[in-house]
Parts: sequence; structure tokens; C-alpha cells
Amino acid sequence: MIPESFIQEILNRIDVVDVVDQRVKLKKAGANYVACCPFHQEKSPSFTVSPSKQFYHCFGCGAHGSAISFLMEYDGLTFIESVQSIANQLGLAVPNDQSNVKKDKADDFKLEEILKRANQHFKKNLRSSELAINYLKKRGLTGAVAREFQIGYASDDWQGLKKEFENYEEPKLQTAGLVQKNDSGKIYDRFRNRIIFPIINAKGNIIGFGGRVINKEDQPKYYNSPETPLFKKSYEVYGLPQAKKGIREDNNILIVEGYMDVISLYQHGIQNAVATLGTATTIYHLKKLIRYSKKITFCFDGDHAGKEAAWKALNTAVEILEDDYEFYFLFLPEGEDPDTFITKNSIQDFKKYIDQATPLTEFIVKRLTEKNDLTSQENKIKFINNFEPIYKKINSNKYKIFLIKRIADLIHFSQREIEKMMRIESTGNYTAPQQIKYSPSAKNSLTAKRKYILILVMKPELFDSDDEVFFQSNLVEDELFKQIKKLFEENDSNIRNTASLLHSLANKVDEDILSELQKQMMDYSENIDLLEEFKGIQNSFIHQLNKTQQSQQFAVLKNKKLSELSNEEKEFLKNYKK
Repeated sequence: MIPESFIQEILNRIDVVDVVDQRVKLKKAGANYVACCPFHQEKSPSFTVSPSKQFYHCFGCGAHGSAISFLMEYDGLTFIESVQSIANQLGLAVPNDQSNVKKDKADDFKLEEILKRANQHFKKNLRSSELAINYLKKRGLTGAVAREFQIGYASDDWQGLKKEFENYEEPKLQTAGLVQKNDSGKIYDRFRNRIIFPIINAKGNIIGFGGRVINKEDQPKYYNSPETPLFKKSYEVYGLPQAKKGIREDNNILIVEGYMDVISLYQHGIQNAVATLGTATTIYHLKKLIRYSKKITFCFDGDHAGKEAAWKALNTAVEILEDDYEFYFLFLPEGEDPDTFITKNSIQDFKKYIDQATPLTEFIVKRLTEKNDLTSQENKIKFINNFEPIYKKINSNKYKIFLIKRIADLIHFSQREIEKMMRIESTGNYTAPQQIKYSPSAKNSLTAKRKYILILVMKPELFDSDDEVFFQSNLVEDELFKQIKKLFEENDSNIRNTASLLHSLANKVDEDILSELQKQMMDYSENIDLLEEFKGIQNSFIHQLNKTQQSQQFAVLKNKKLSELSNEEKEFLKNYKK
């Protein structure tokens, strides 16, 4: 393992501007550098690199990170390879810290290492299993695509993993979701006689597995890892590492339902597909994917179940809909899924369905008019009643204006009449708001609490563990601040810039929170004196604390008899102002 202190050291010493500029031509723009984003297609530059904060952020797709994560995303390196590359550039040798890795003691293993070893075990099983190889061949998969997706096989053995892990009863094997315990306390493999699909996150780390039966009699057909500290199915999608290049090229993400759909499409040349993991598409899935492309196409079977799943996905999509997002819905012929369709037909046939996919706004109208001919006023009212909850979930003013106009034309009501029926303010005079820069003078600026955290991340040297006034404020209750405080206390000498702090937070704070944090930092005006801003917020905390203490003192004293009050207390009550 690479010591964490060494990772912090290279992040403190490397200049992210140099790393990025060697691969993407940057232009100076004020205190920062900009370029067209290398991770999605765009005409105007929204990709920003900050030399003072030592990280990059794209306002278009949300890509963000340090010099290490840039090499992982752009060069396709693993984490260790990225660290090695930067170390070479700095003329440093990467130390190998064996203190936490004792190969024969599973209780010293991290979950990531356990899953990596299990994956090697499953891949080895596949190479020696004629049954599994023949199954994949019957499904039309080549050896090349099996290697690309690291497909493996779990043998039909109750304790097959015992061959890989001598300490088979190590609790971390259960925590990792590889084994489980029956009512009598016996430990056995979770995956048996199944094709194994490793679930790999955006950073290239194995976080779980999916298993598909070989024998039709076995149930369930698909079986995933349980929720673990590494694997949250509501957040993760299958196939993202393999799809990144195709997403950049097509500027479109195809969401399908199964592992085999992703793999079969990839083999046949459709290489921008990902799949949800045994769950309906969630807001967290979409927020993750929208960073890679603002155009997403959902793919479903054309039967009733497929249409119901599509409607459910639409209800989720409208909750994050913004003016520049595009959502489409693709319906294959009834009884077909992407795997079966692409196997029987050509890539051109599949691409026709993509090109003819139904836009979100049109899908809303089609769905609501499916069983409503709008021939009577009652039917039109029913239509409005069904339309209203969808409409009210939408935050995008442009989509709202378009939909109101579309519905008004459809049912022959005026836009204002429809708005009145739904009891909403008129959208007619909408003007797009200007982007707010986070500065002290901005009316809708960040709260003092959030600005305090932002400044701490931007200037780690301002952290003071002895700041009693600060720790008496309600900021200490903020979960993000708790993690920052803990890191400073544990690694005070190692964290010397924003990039090293963000790296330390990466496995402790949700990725969406970190992404939003970095966007806010990029928005924060470079002209602001952060030290003065910091002191100003401290003073506001002191003022608020004083007010709170005075209010508490007043509440106690006002209930006392006059004869019980001291002269100082009487003077306090006389001068107290709420």
C-alpha cells in the first residue's frame, strides 16, 4: 500500500495546472485557467483549473478533482498508476508501506483488497470452467469482451472462496458481501454456480458483484451484493468505466436494465450504455451520470411493464431537470431487450431507435393522453389533474414554459387558465436569473456557516482547534465540518492545500456533496480577501453567541423577584434589547 502521508505530500507539491496543461491546452482567465472540457463535448469552455485551490471543476458536466483524479479520468490510469506518474514527475520514489498489509491475516485487509482478491478468484474459476465458458459462448460473448468487463464464475460449491481466503470466517468477508451465515451459524458463499459481473465504480475500484444463474431452474435469476460500506445500489451503475469514452464521443448516456444489455451492446459497438443494479433509476444515479453528459436516453421494453418503468424514470428525471438537460425514452419492440435485439439485428437498426427516442416533454403528453381523448371538459380537467404533480416537480423555467404552451394548445385553454387551475404563478414573464457569485455583497450568498467551511477548505492553515467561540456555534453539528475537523486533528502536518484536504475527504463524504463544494469554491470570487472574510464570519458567530447568551440570561432573570436581583442584574434587564 502507498502511505497516505506520501499521497498528501505529492498533492502538496504537484501543480495541477501543469498536469492538465500537458494534456489539455489551458488559457489564462483571471486567477484561473480554462479550456473546453475533455470529458464531454462543448463549444464554450466551462472546464476550470484553479492554481490556488489545486483542483479542476467543469461547470458543464460536473467533472472535478485533483491532479491524481485527472490522470485517472483522462489517461485511464488506476489510482496507484496515477500516484506513480506524479511521483515520477516530481522525482520521488513511491514508498511501499507493508505495515497494514499482512497477506495471511484477513482481519488486516481492507474491503477493497478483499473484493479485488475475490474478483481474481472468480476470473480464475471462469478460465477453468467449461460449463461457464460454454454458457458465455451461447450468449454470443467473446473472450475479449469478457476480459474487458472482468467477467468471472462462482463455482457450485458452498465454500468455494475458502480456497482464496484461509481465514474464511473473517467477519470482513461478510461485511464485503461475499459470504453469509445461516440460522445455525454456518458460513457459506453468497454466489454459487453463477456468472459473476464485478461492479466497478467511476474510480475503477471493485465495490461489489452481480451474479447470473446458469441453470434456468435456479432462482433468483440475478443476485447482487448486499448493501455494504462500499456498495450502495441507489448510487451506483454498472459499466460506467467502460462507457466513459463512448459517452464523450456520443455526448449521450444510454441507461438499460441489465448487465448483459450493457455488455452485449458494448460488444456490438454501442459503447455508451450503463445499467442500474436491480433497482429503479434514482435521483442519485442521474446526478452521477449528468456529470458525464447532459443528454440521457432511457431504454425499455415496449410492453406494459417497460412503459410503467419508463414513467417511473420520468417522474425521477423531472426532479433534477434543468434548462440544458435532455432526457429521452427509447422503447424496443415488445419482448425484446437490448441484448436480444442487438444480437438479432445490426448496430444501425439499434441506432435508429436511439435517433427516434421520445423526448421527455412528448412522453408526458403521450402518456397522459393514452386513455384520455380530451373530448369533454371533464376529461380535460382529469388531464390537468394528472399533469399538475409532474409539472410542479420541474424546476426548469424553460421546460415549464414549453409544457404550459404545449398543454394549452392541446386542450384549447389559455396558458393563464391552466396556471390558474393549477394555482401557480404565471410563467409568462420569465427572465433567466444571472449566475450569482459568492461574495459578501451578493444578496443570495451562502450562509455564514457554509462560507466558513468553504474558506477552511480553501485555506486549511486557518483551522484552529483552540477556537472556542467557533466550536460553541452550531457549525460543529454540520456533518461535513465534523469530517474536516477530524482530518485536521489527525493529519494536521500533512494537509497543506485544498487538493490534499479534498483527497482525504473523498472516502468520508458523499461524492455529490464534494462536487457541490468544489463548484461553490470555483464560484467564490478570487478578489475576496479570505482572511478578512473569515474574521468577519468569526465576529458574526461571536455576536450571535453573545445574543444567545444574553437571551438565555434574560429568560432566567425576568422570572426572579426584584428583591432577588443584584445591581448588575437590574442594570442588565434595564439595558437588555431583544
